[in-house]
Amino acid sequence: MADETKNAERTVPQAMWMFTALSGVVAFIFIVVLLFCLGDVDLVSNTPTGLPIIETLYEATGSKAGTVFMMLCIYVIIGASQFNILASVSRLAWAFAKDGGLPFSHP
Repeated sequence: MADETKNAERTVPQAMWMFTALSGVVAFIFIVVLLFCLGDVDLVSNTPTGLPIIETLYEATGSKAGTVFMMLCIYVIIGASQFNILASVSRLAWAFAKDGGLPFSHP
């Protein structure tokens, strides 16, 4: 995709840094909100589900339906990101093969 952009040597690294910084800011906000919602630390760390995020969301909402909905939102985001990861890896493999970087990439 970088081959198709204008001024690629400048815009591609700039876009990569901007999206990395944006992801870091969003992750930091998520962690701060999650820590403010954290109730009993012993209960969260010794939860019967084995997943502290579920117990944290349950303590924050007080509702099983709310917890399931919020976990579903997280799972949908993770599932949607898998398509981007697959596309990225396939583009990297294509670029390596084009440049002769993979085994058996030369005829």
